[in-house]
Amino acid sequence: MARGRLPPIGLALGAGAARGWAHIGVLDRLSELGVVPAVIAGSSVGALAGGLYAGGRLAALKEFALSITRRRMFSLLDPSWQGSGVIAGEKLRELLDEQLGDRTFADLSLPFISIATDYATGHELWLRDGRIVPAIRASYALPGIFRPVEIGGQWLIDGGVVNPIPVTACRALGARIVIAVTLGPDSASGTVIQNPQSESAIADSNDAPALRAVLTAAFNITQDRLSRSRLAGDPPDLLVQPRTPDIGIFDFDKAAEAIAAGREAVDRVLVDFERLLRLM
Repeated sequence: MARGRLPPIGLALGAGAARGWAHIGVLDRLSELGVVPAVIAGSSVGALAGGLYAGGRLAALKEFALSITRRRMFSLLDPSWQGSGVIAGEKLRELLDEQLGDRTFADLSLPFISIATDYATGHELWLRDGRIVPAIRASYALPGIFRPVEIGGQWLIDGGVVNPIPVTACRALGARIVIAVTLGPDSASGTVIQNPQSESAIADSNDAPALRAVLTAAFNITQDRLSRSRLAGDPPDLLVQPRTPDIGIFDFDKAAEAIAAGREAVDRVLVDFERLLRLM
């Protein structure tokens, strides 16, 4: 991808639970093309990928993601039946500590913002000071799944609750071009008005969806609608959309598939990216 000096590029890495492994493929492919972001902002799993990238530890995250099997995935999730989350998250914290330790935002190779939500007020918080690990953990603290994280006297939960794709944060850090990576499933789009008299609209209690299916659907719908709203208010200059229809929000053992989807998503927008650069 031949070009001269690039304008400051910001990467806004979106929320999406297990589909977030696609961020690894996006970052790998952009690096191969010589596209190095000047700033990065991440929400939820996007903060995990973005923080480790900014800390020079993306390769470690990729190795970890590809090592997860279905059996190992359950061993990493430490159930906690007391408190405010069913998963304590201590084993995941230990993995982050191994890679980033006590490093602070000031130690990173580029400006980075981790998006979180103040549990008490619902305010969106941009974490960009202090230790990196707690900021990342706060950003992926999905309500009801992971415990909230306390930082500076505030209890923080998943950044995707208020801002799944932090385009605005990248612009605030000085990005002239913002590339946003959204992880919504392909099927979660549009509006369908179903005929209430149709046979398919009549629910059969014997065929009611399972709890996991309901939780997944609720997550997908909420993230999709909120993402559309945020992107409409502050659209990115380029939107990268990995296609991961067969990866559920808890399918962390499908990293290879998600990473490949991230790489392919970058390749699909190369022509648009070249056109954008010519206009700058």
